[in-house]
Amino acid sequence: FNPHLPPSSPQAVVDSGALDALAICLEEFDPGVKEAAAWALGYIARHNGELAQSVVDSGAVPLLVLCIQEPELSLKRIAASALSDISKHSPELAQTVVDAGAIAHLANLTLNPDAKLKRQVFSALSQISKHSVELAEMVVEAEIFPNVLTCLKDSDEYVKKNCATLIREVAKHTPELAQLIVNAGGVAAVIDYVGDSAGNVRLPGIMMLGYVEGGCRLVKR
Repeated sequence: FNPHLPPSSPQAVVDSGALDALAICLEEFDPGVKEAAAWALGYIARHNGELAQSVVDSGAVPLLVLCIQEPELSLKRIAASALSDISKHSPELAQTVVDAGAIAHLANLTLNPDAKLKRQVFSALSQISKHSVELAEMVVEAEIFPNVLTCLKDSDEYVKKNCATLIREVAKHTPELAQLIVNAGGVAAVIDYVGDSAGNVRLPGIMMLGYVEGGCRLVKR
């Protein structure tokens, strides 16, 4: 235990051995206990890759994937957020989330009517997709289109922004992935999104259009 860390710091929680106990709480029957544990694990994981790896080592990832399949909306939201916080740091951590079967269950939740849940779902899929061609292809293969394009018209600003970010993260990797988005009707949908949005919310859409334009030129060559 490091005495120089404040008692409430995430590293202090890890050093105290609490992660195993938190992971066990994800198996509790009470959804409120699961929710609190998932929140704590996500909070720890979001700080850096080392802490996120500690969360992975506790065995929490497969249990978080089970949590996004539970009926309680608030538990689904927090578990999806935790998976996003783990995935964002590195391709290896994202791969751990993928290996636990997260993509298919996250993709199913893109149809859920709850805006707060969809925010977290699209964030998690974005954090997985951003790292590599292989991970982006796995997300696309989960048949997220055309649901993603439909959600660009969602009434919730954050759902729309996270959707546009996901499309950008897929489009940036290869001309072929950019072309796939074009074929799905993605350009028209993103142009509408950019036109209907204001300020920084438009940025992911504008960047995505740039990736698609560059990618499609390479395909034509």
